[in-house]
Amino acid sequence: MYLRYQLARRLPRRSAFGRPSLAALSAVLTLLLAGCASSANLPPAYQPPRAPSTKAVQEGVKKGAAEAKLTGELETTAVRPTDHGPGSYFVCLRQRGPSAGRRPAYSVFFDDDAYKGLQISVILDACEAQPWVPFS
Repeated sequence: MYLRYQLARRLPRRSAFGRPSLAALSAVLTLLLAGCASSANLPPAYQPPRAPSTKAVQEGVKKGAAEAKLTGELETTAVRPTDHGPGSYFVCLRQRGPSAGRRPAYSVFFDDDAYKGLQISVILDACEAQPWVPFS
């Protein structure tokens, strides 16, 4: 009986189900997670996109007009921020003329000075409510 007692004292403690104790398991998990916590390669700080420059808007509108196959004189609106679409800022674009109200308006999107794309304007863009100016 004494020998059995001595052997039981030397064996590692296990739970009733034959698994290592919770303390041993939490110690192993803590050591594993500690290795992940000391990363020197942190991502750069987030910089929100800024409004495009006048030159970038002119180039982007020209690209958008070419994609939409618009010919003749064009009209645009002011640059406005947006929370939908492929970019953070946009201008509305349409072909100028007497029937301009019946022609579709397009939204030209930008992030900083980068042209991000063109899509037909949706109600959320509110292009029809904006003042239009001739594009030159």
